[in-house]
Amino acid sequence: MFKRISCVLIAVAVFVSAFSVMSNALFTSPKFDVSIDEQTRELCEMVNESSYIDLENIVSNLPDLSAPVKLLHTVFFLDNGEFSKAMYALRDNCYSNGQITLGKIFYFIGAYYKGFEKCEISLQEQEGGYLEFILDVSYADGEKTSIHSGAYYNPETGLFYGKEDKGMFEIGYNFDINEMVVYATVNSWMRQFGFCLEYDILAYTTPFYFYHTRRFKFFYEGKEWMVQAWKGMYVAANGAEVGVYNRQFPTGTFYNSVSDDEMLKMSFELYHGEEFLFARPEGLYWWVNGFQLSKDLYSARELTLRFTVEMKDAEMLKAFTRAVDFNIWHDVSYTVDGLTVSLVW
Repeated sequence: MFKRISCVLIAVAVFVSAFSVMSNALFTSPKFDVSIDEQTRELCEMVNESSYIDLENIVSNLPDLSAPVKLLHTVFFLDNGEFSKAMYALRDNCYSNGQITLGKIFYFIGAYYKGFEKCEISLQEQEGGYLEFILDVSYADGEKTSIHSGAYYNPETGLFYGKEDKGMFEIGYNFDINEMVVYATVNSWMRQFGFCLEYDILAYTTPFYFYHTRRFKFFYEGKEWMVQAWKGMYVAANGAEVGVYNRQFPTGTFYNSVSDDEMLKMSFELYHGEEFLFARPEGLYWWVNGFQLSKDLYSARELTLRFTVEMKDAEMLKAFTRAVDFNIWHDVSYTVDGLTVSLVW
């Protein structure tokens, strides 16, 4: 489940949009004052044309969430300004100790308790020529500040990305607006969670995922390895994944994500019938994936995943192909070229 945070974020965004519209209709509650610049609006329109996700409508219909702050101030005589300063002090302490993510949490708590009044979102050029989404926020006490989102945009490639391989907004995912494909970075935070059967079971219990998966398990150099593939519908996207995991002791269902020196060279292409949807380029991965936003969503049975995995040596090649041969579904075919296995599912 951790692996699909981008899809969850999309689902949350869609839910918030629907909830906001419904609550406004029923309770005529005030909206949070958010505006976007023209360049950001054009990008939102590109996403909306290819999918059912109207980002501009979502941000413009966010409900005003300042009521809890006002209630705390009134009932408990809480000095929101002093509380915010305390949060900022904790933020600075975290930053000095290298705890950047925790520091940002304290920062946003402090900013929230100052009382948001207005937010203007715009793409601004930063030092080095980078375009970054900046949030210019106005607070209830009249103070204004600019918040760096950590999401950058390259108009030449159409890529939304984050620095240091952390993904945009440091959520572990980048977004190619030209192909409408969301994909995880190699060193995303999800890597530390490995994978287990329970993740799939949990995903199946939600209304967000409709995918099929295949697991190929084999032993190599004293470890049990698992190459797992997925394809199907992920919320508002057609997607596919191939992950590589292993473990020292074959007990339970949990597997570790492979280490850097254990990563395998992989790639894939996803098709709807004969129609090519998108591809992920060949490279060293522990988890290669992609989720293409679209108005046309297909079931897993309608999708064909063509992927390649290059084994480390002949021993690993033999063990892996044997695992594919013994796959109980018998719906995956493959060919071998050297150490590279090309599979069709």
